[in-house]
Amino acid sequence: MQNGSIVRICDDCASYEIIADEPVAPTSELPTHLALQNYLLETGSCYKATLHTHPIELVAMSHIERFLRGDEMTRVLWSMIPETLAFAPLGIGIVPYGLPSSVELAKDTLEKIKKHDVVLWEKHGTVAVGQDIMDAFDQTDVLCKAANIYMCARNMGSEPDGMTPEAMKEVQDVFNLPKTRPC
Repeated sequence: MQNGSIVRICDDCASYEIIADEPVAPTSELPTHLALQNYLLETGSCYKATLHTHPIELVAMSHIERFLRGDEMTRVLWSMIPETLAFAPLGIGIVPYGLPSSVELAKDTLEKIKKHDVVLWEKHGTVAVGQDIMDAFDQTDVLCKAANIYMCARNMGSEPDGMTPEAMKEVQDVFNLPKTRPC
């Protein structure tokens, strides 16, 4: 909790109070956090946690145009290690660069979070939602590991083959992985 903030929205819905034992001011991304929490509550989701972080490997990949198109980053990350499919079965949504802390960034994130549990903000960081903070962390962490595997293979001098589409489908089928949010 030395680097985390827990806030309670006051009854006036225009202010908040920090309720953690060791007060830490909330991130400038509070508009996105609040919009996501509101969305999760409105939709009756079992997801209760939102995590925003700046994972180096994923942010680095967002500097390459190829990974910002369609589902290319999801395909590559899923193909690096089977656990990526298990921990991040909805892949990663991509939000084009937006001004940090802006309402527009929050709106764009809300659109992507409807289909993905992890969203990458181009050249910035990630936002993940989960049933608890460890669930959100695990999804982000496994995507980072897959990105690191990709980068290590690239550093050896070639584009990694990754798992075939057939191998990835087999993992999804055998482990009965969801293709939509489970709750």
